[in-house]
Amino acid sequence: MELHEFTIYLDRPPVDEEYDALYEAGFDDSTPGTHGGRGVIHVHRRCESLAEAIISAWLDAARAGFRVVALEDEDLVSLKTVAQRVGRTYESVRLLANGKRGPGGFPPVQSGDGWTLVSWAATADWFATHYGADVTSDEHARTIAAADHLLRARALGIDLAPLVRLAAA
Repeated sequence: MELHEFTIYLDRPPVDEEYDALYEAGFDDSTPGTHGGRGVIHVHRRCESLAEAIISAWLDAARAGFRVVALEDEDLVSLKTVAQRVGRTYESVRLLANGKRGPGGFPPVQSGDGWTLVSWAATADWFATHYGADVTSDEHARTIAAADHLLRARALGIDLAPLVRLAAA
């Protein structure tokens, strides 16, 4: 079994007496705490796959009376960060993102309010496909990004059953 490391965010910070409950629920391989007023658990779990490790941490948190609302994810990046990672100027990446240069199909912007943030996993794959750039994101990063999106969707508190086909398609 492989060791998988990731950080989960809880629906609330644990209080002193809840740390034992987290340990007893299965987080004996982890470090719970708070960061910026949010409950977090740094997980170090041996499982067959990262997805299995994430699901087991999600179940353990529920057993201890918490909801996992997100994973720490560094998938959303600025065009400036993209430019640095792919060895291009900001202006070059901006023109590619706006469809004014290149083959088109640049990954869509994931933010609003004047901030241009894109998925690094999607953008790295786009650069690898269209320019042969050796900047592909790894499977770990893509799995964390996907799981984070699913957890954030669950945290919205809506019935996701009608949308399951989107994930399975």
